Amino acid sequence: MLGWLGRQQKRWRELSRGVDADLVRDNRRRYKWAGALIGLGLILVPVSRAVPPSSAIYDIVVGAAMGSWIAGVVLLHWAYRETVFLNRPDSEDPPKLFRK
Repeated sequence: MLGWLGRQQKRWRELSRGVDADLVRDNRRRYKWAGALIGLGLILVPVSRAVPPSSAIYDIVVGAAMGSWIAGVVLLHWAYRETVFLNRPDSEDPPKLFRK
């Protein structure tokens, strides 16, 4: 357990020094896009209620709301998994049977 904690602290120090800064920046951007898409999908729901259900505009607004919401959720999951990957410490070296 102490080995894992040491590796985790080493990874946190690396991230604070700026290692993988471009990946962290891209991941933050991914979170922002996911929030924007989910928000757009939620905003379009009341708009779709204002449009008569028999019109073609209704189908377009509902489709845009669903598509935006689904894309936002997928992007949010992708950003979360990327965060987990970036914060994971390096694995331990396997035990050596024969030392040189």
